[in-house]
Amino acid sequence: MINLRAVIVDDEPTARRTLQNLLENYTEGVEIIATANDVLSGVKVINKYNPDLVFLDVRMPSYSGFSLVDYFDELNFKIVFTTAYEEYAVKAFQAGASGYLLKPIDIDDLNTMVEKVKLELQSEQNNFSATENKSVSHNKKTGWTILPSVGGLIKINISEILYLEAKGRQVEINLTDGSNMLANLSLKSIIELFGKSTFLRIHKSYVVNFVHVKKYSKGKDSNITLYNDISLNVGKVYKEGINEIISYLPK
Repeated sequence: MINLRAVIVDDEPTARRTLQNLLENYTEGVEIIATANDVLSGVKVINKYNPDLVFLDVRMPSYSGFSLVDYFDELNFKIVFTTAYEEYAVKAFQAGASGYLLKPIDIDDLNTMVEKVKLELQSEQNNFSATENKSVSHNKKTGWTILPSVGGLIKINISEILYLEAKGRQVEINLTDGSNMLANLSLKSIIELFGKSTFLRIHKSYVVNFVHVKKYSKGKDSNITLYNDISLNVGKVYKEGINEIISYLPK
């Protein structure tokens, strides 16, 4: 059975410590890799650490826990809502959660939920291995990549990619010659396939090829301009990381 890398998002310090203690001492196969005290900081740590599971409080200052989902074009992690209010159960499932836990959290309920999430992830991994993985390849030395598409397979070199845009369960690959194509993979899967490369996530829907960035405009509504003069918005939770990487670009 797989191990889970988890994040806890809750505005109450006591609630975070209690849940972390329960997970570390009374469940198996769960590692707490980060915690956050509100939605925006939660989005940041999720983007930074790429967890398998997020324990998410519902009622928090400024933003409801449900709003966290809106910051992601695709949910590449499982969500378990934690709340003291039963009336949020239906909304939790509508938001795509694997489930919810009522506070104070019962150890048996917690263990049952953890095992449920493990089974879900294991099933998804098995399905990926049996289908998509057979037609995916990437040569790190040459840059040539083969990806699945609706019509068959796509062969491209990553040096020709301007940016990637999430389109539901597919990704639109925009090339330097102005053309584009759709790959039948998630944005997360493609970035993981490329590994350490020149690609930089700037938005929940956009990943740009850093070598084709012409200008980074800071401000309330920040954007990145590529060498073909395409301008893409920068998500506010990505600004900090972008500032560290491309602060030397023209303003």
